[in-house]
Amino acid sequence: MAIQSTINPISCPADEISAYIDGEIDLTRQLELDDHFAGCEVCSRELNQQKQFLRNLDVGLGREGEMELPANFTKLIVANAESTVCGLRRPRERYNALFICSGLLVFALFALGAEAGKLFQGLAAMLEQAAAVCTFFGHLIYSSFIGLGIILRSLFAQFQFDAAAALAMTMIVGVISLFISRQLLKTRRA
Repeated sequence: MAIQSTINPISCPADEISAYIDGEIDLTRQLELDDHFAGCEVCSRELNQQKQFLRNLDVGLGREGEMELPANFTKLIVANAESTVCGLRRPRERYNALFICSGLLVFALFALGAEAGKLFQGLAAMLEQAAAVCTFFGHLIYSSFIGLGIILRSLFAQFQFDAAAALAMTMIVGVISLFISRQLLKTRRA
């Protein structure tokens, strides 16, 4: 009884109980805690609960071999996840994103001030150059097909072929032009 009266609940070493169980405390402090646990009912109950928890944890972790996963477990999880992905986004999120981007654009324009005109002039010049390049390639492809059509028309006009021979000749010319274009692309890359 004399021991219980000297124990102060404020000085209970609750934070040292796990270190005591793990054996991480020096011998003198361990003897002091043994004396305290013998007289303090709260700390001894906490010590027993933590020991019981560790025993249950050891038993639970010791049964690793009992639970086996199926061979295609990963495939099942992936298939399930992919099938439930649709509908995660709300339809209004696109409008919200458009609104936010528009607001950021207006803010950037105000931040640029008088320099915004130069920015738009630069963007317009860049778009004009890109349009000129696309137009050039479009005309190049169009002219190539027109030229190929004229060549084929002149070839077919000189010879009297039936429909099967004309189709065979067209296929041969197509294959030859495809082969030549691939060879040109390979030499450009090298």
